[in-house]
Amino acid sequence: MQSLLTSTLGVDYEGKEITLSEVRNLAYDADPKIRERAFRAEIKAYEKIDKSVASAINAIKGEVNTLSEARGYKSPLEETLIQSRMKKETLDVMIETMEAYLPVFRSYLKRKAKLLGHKNGLPFYDLFAPIGSASKTFSIPDANEYILKNFRTFNERLYQMAKKAFAEGWIDYLPRKGKVGGAFCANLHVIKESRVLTNFNGAFGDVITMAHELGHAYHGEAIFDESILNANYTMPVAETASTFCETIVNQAALKDATTKEERIYLLESSLQDATQVIVDILSRFYFEKALFEGRRQTLYDAEELKNMMLDAQKKSYGDGLDEGKLHPYMWLCKSHYYSGTLSYYNFPYAFGLLFAKGLYAKYLEDREVFVPMYDKLLAATGKNFVEDAAMIANIDVTDKVFWQGSLELLKADVDLFLKLTN
Repeated sequence: MQSLLTSTLGVDYEGKEITLSEVRNLAYDADPKIRERAFRAEIKAYEKIDKSVASAINAIKGEVNTLSEARGYKSPLEETLIQSRMKKETLDVMIETMEAYLPVFRSYLKRKAKLLGHKNGLPFYDLFAPIGSASKTFSIPDANEYILKNFRTFNERLYQMAKKAFAEGWIDYLPRKGKVGGAFCANLHVIKESRVLTNFNGAFGDVITMAHELGHAYHGEAIFDESILNANYTMPVAETASTFCETIVNQAALKDATTKEERIYLLESSLQDATQVIVDILSRFYFEKALFEGRRQTLYDAEELKNMMLDAQKKSYGDGLDEGKLHPYMWLCKSHYYSGTLSYYNFPYAFGLLFAKGLYAKYLEDREVFVPMYDKLLAATGKNFVEDAAMIANIDVTDKVFWQGSLELLKADVDLFLKLTN
C-alpha cells in the first residue's frame, strides 16, 4: 500500500501536479526558495495519504511482533540480527561508537546552517542544499563514462561488469509517474546478472547513486559463482560493496577538483551522504525500535507517528537541525519500514559505510593484496557470519577500535570542511 500510494501521489507544486520523486529531487536545487517551497508541498501532499499509510505501518509492525514472538524470538531486532548472521555485540558497539561521534556531524550541520544564513540550526529542507559550486551536471552518457573511468582504477572485473550493465540496458535511469522513488539493485542469480533502478536527474549525487547501485551489482558478481544456497548475503554486508564503489568515485572526484569551490562542493556532498548514513540512520533506528516496542500495547495514528519521528530526529540530530523545521513524515516516505520480512533496514547502511571505509583504508595500504582478498570476502558473505567474513580482511567488528578508526576518517572530512569554509 505504501509503495502504491507514494508512487502515484500527485504533489501540487507551483500550480501544477508533479510526482513525489520529482518534488523530493528539488531538495537539491540551488535556489533556497525552491527547496523550502518543495518541502512544504511535499509535507502537504502526505496529508492526503497519511491515515492509510499509518494503518499499513501499524498492521505490518503488529504482524511482525506477533510472528517474531511465535517463532521464539525475544524481539524483531533479535530476529533481524539472527537473519543477518550478526552478533548483537557487534551492533551495540557500532551504535555506541556512532553516538559518541554525533557531535562531529552536528558541527558540520551547524557550519552548513551558518553558510546558508540560518541561526537556529539547519532546517530539514536544507540538508541537501549544495554548498560550493559543481563544475558540471551530468548527462547519462557522461555519468556512465565517469564511472567506468574510475571503476577501472580498482580492477578490470568491476570495469567490465559496469560496461556490460551500460551496454545491455540493465539500468532504468529516469523518474516518471508511477515509478517508485530512490534507487535499487536486484541480483538475479539465475541469469548471473543484476538490474538497477535509479531516478537520475543529472547531479553529481546521482552519479554517486549509480556507483552505489553498481556496487551492489559487483557484490552479485562475486556471489554468482557460489551455489544459489550460498548466495544470499545479509543486510549488514549488503551495503559494503555499494559504499566501497561510492568511495572510489568520490575520492577520484575530490582528486580531480581544480578549484576550492569545487572541492568544497564535492566534500560537502560526501558529508551529506555520510550524515544521512550515520545521523539520519540513527533516527530511523530509534524510531523503528520505539514503534516495535510501543506497538505491543497500542495502535498509533498518523499524528502520533509524526511525533515519534520528530522525537527520534531530535535525539540524533540534536542542535545540528532547527527543531522547528524537522521532517515529521520520514516514516511515510521511506519504504524500508513496510516489509513484513525485513525489519530494521537502517543500521545495515551504517555498517556498510563504516565497514567499507575500513576496507578502503586497507586497499590504500596494499592494493595488490587487497583486491583478490576483497573478492573473496564478498563471496563469503553469502555463507558466513558477518564477524567471520570480516576476519578475512583481519577486521574485528566486535572491537570499538575498528569503528572509531572508520569514524575518524569521516571526522577528518568534517575537519577539512570546517577549515575550507572558515
